[in-house]
Amino acid sequence: MPAPDYQRIADLERDLGIGQPEPEPAVYPGPPVCLIKDCDGSTEEIRTWSGFLVRRIHLH
Repeated sequence: MPAPDYQRIADLERDLGIGQPEPEPAVYPGPPVCLIKDCDGSTEEIRTWSGFLVRRIHLH
């Protein structure tokens, strides 16, 4: 039995759109909005182990 042609498999998957990572949906599409004028607070991101963005928190 011949070995699988991994390059051909990767090419076919790419052509069919299979095996490509899904784009990360925007939790909050824009930058955080703060109602305090000239706020220089930082923003922290909470992500899962796989790197999926769960929430952004703006700190003062």
